[in-house]
Amino acid sequence: MLNKKIRLINKLSRVLLVLAVTSILGCVEEKNEYTINPDGSGKVAYSVTFAPTHFNLNEKEPDLQNQIIPEIEKILQQSKGIDVWKNISYKLTDDGDIHFTGTAYFPDINKLDIRAGGFSKNMKLNFSRDQSGRITIELQKNSDSKNKGTKVNVPELSEAELAQKVKEAKFQYKRSKPMMLGMLGTLKIDTLLHLPGKIEKISNFKKINNTTAQVKLEGSRMIEAMDKTMADDDWLKQQVRAGKNPLKDGPDDLVFNEMLFGQKAPVRVVLQGGSKPLFDYNAQVTDAQKNYKNMLEELGFGKTSPLTVPTVTDASVEPGNLKVGGVSLVTGIDEERGIKPLQHQYQNCYKLSLILELPEPNLKIIEGRVKKAVTDSGQDLLPEEEWNRKIDFPKLSKDKKAAVFNIKLSLPDKDAKGLAELSGVLEYLAATGTRQIDLGIMDIKDGAKSNVEGFSIGPIEVKDWDKEHTQMRLKVDLLRGSFKAVKFYHEDGTELEVSPAGKSYSQGRLLWISFKTKGKFPPRGRIVFEVLDGITRHEIPFKLTNISLTGQPL
Repeated sequence: MLNKKIRLINKLSRVLLVLAVTSILGCVEEKNEYTINPDGSGKVAYSVTFAPTHFNLNEKEPDLQNQIIPEIEKILQQSKGIDVWKNISYKLTDDGDIHFTGTAYFPDINKLDIRAGGFSKNMKLNFSRDQSGRITIELQKNSDSKNKGTKVNVPELSEAELAQKVKEAKFQYKRSKPMMLGMLGTLKIDTLLHLPGKIEKISNFKKINNTTAQVKLEGSRMIEAMDKTMADDDWLKQQVRAGKNPLKDGPDDLVFNEMLFGQKAPVRVVLQGGSKPLFDYNAQVTDAQKNYKNMLEELGFGKTSPLTVPTVTDASVEPGNLKVGGVSLVTGIDEERGIKPLQHQYQNCYKLSLILELPEPNLKIIEGRVKKAVTDSGQDLLPEEEWNRKIDFPKLSKDKKAAVFNIKLSLPDKDAKGLAELSGVLEYLAATGTRQIDLGIMDIKDGAKSNVEGFSIGPIEVKDWDKEHTQMRLKVDLLRGSFKAVKFYHEDGTELEVSPAGKSYSQGRLLWISFKTKGKFPPRGRIVFEVLDGITRHEIPFKLTNISLTGQPL
């Protein structure tokens, strides 16, 4: 069900001309107050209220603080193009939403991408400056290079066939509308721009004064616009005849702008020449960086937070130490007919399995991400969703000298013969030593809390498929990759033999570890963890260039 919802949201994203992060998370309100310098640098006071996505149904009495922190970590970790944050605060509202505020400093507004919950904005501010010094700022959709230039061969349709296609489009819209109402009904986005010069021309922005402009977007107006569009039979017929999907492709941008903002024109403001900086960017960034670590500690981000771990970039992988070990390309999935080539696949995609010879053996590889994937025809194959760019669960070879990991990409078009570049990073942890976390003598029962914050016992049960063992789920608060070993003891100090039965991760954290023992766990006992100490996170950049779609050098 979740996968179906995500696919539907992806189809709607271009039509709605809205921030994908907002619609998916059910955002109640977002406010952005930009202060922009003539070189495109600046700062934005960002405020967002959204429904939490990090939750665990197994928790009887969830720790709200530990549920909120991962959501804030997502914003700070996954937002792009930011030098530093300051004035961060967060809280749980009376309605159960998360409210986050902070000021982000960006060196180039064109590269700014603030993400709440890991989702990228579908529309961004584009900054440009001509030779005369006139600055233009425009709210634009992200370009969709995956579909640019694609020609569709449309068969001739009879009037009856055309009428049927229109009915189908309206049915699909009516079916998706309840979800749209849930996601967009309370949506409000308010963007205010403090500009480095006087306004010369303006469209679809509201002019507050000579150097300030504002644009507001409400979900209710978006739904009204879609209602009007999907009720227009003539427009729907035009879309079908052109081989377009009315629900996916939507109306012309300018037409939709008129419905949402009032003018059949770009959402744009043009400044006169002679602009000047509104603040000293370097000085304010330096000041914010000095206080950043203390701010995180005051906000409750401790040793187990990925935000507090220093990151070191290693030397790039030497040519010859990286190769493609396998490829899968799936194009024929038809869920309605139950057709699933390569049964483990759930959607059409292009996957590569890479083998990386490590700079030294036995590295604690934890995860990674793909940064660039471009074909020789210029097509961008990076998945739209951030989570599909992640490299999860890399595996070490038996000799611990190589890592094997999978990369998922969008489907290459028919003009692509190979990959011009495929690059990203693998991440591993290094440590100066280990330390013990002793949970103390405690009751061994579901819900029992230890004397260490963030560690408690979850469900204890016998699984139907394994009657000889009892399984226990332990809630933990550890940095992903930092867990080394654990020992269980009876209350009298004798060791209890246990074996691992699984782990659960989220956003760079280890949240749960499962163990099993033959027979039953004792009523009381002691649990002692051994974890890495003095941790630094290292990134290994990797790159392949000019290879065929099957991974051979071109």
